[in-house]
Amino acid sequence: MDKVRKFLLKLTEKERKILQEIMRDVVVLSLKNYDIKPLKGYKDLFRLRKGSIRIVFTKRNDRGIILDIDYRKDIYSKLY
Repeated sequence: MDKVRKFLLKLTEKERKILQEIMRDVVVLSLKNYDIKPLKGYKDLFRLRKGSIRIVFTKRNDRGIILDIDYRKDIYSKLY
């Protein structure tokens, strides 16, 4: 089981539905209404903030690829 799916299973049903909608928007790069910033020290990594949850993704060939999703306190220590 991948880490994104494992994280989503820890959430409530309401939180999971919200994040799944956000993840769909990331994949199609429809990011107009979200808090997006490039990550310092990384050439093509971005983070999307939704409350205390962060989604780290990259853009390739007009698509968003989600690399990781976790709480703010844990996500940045896992980046490589």
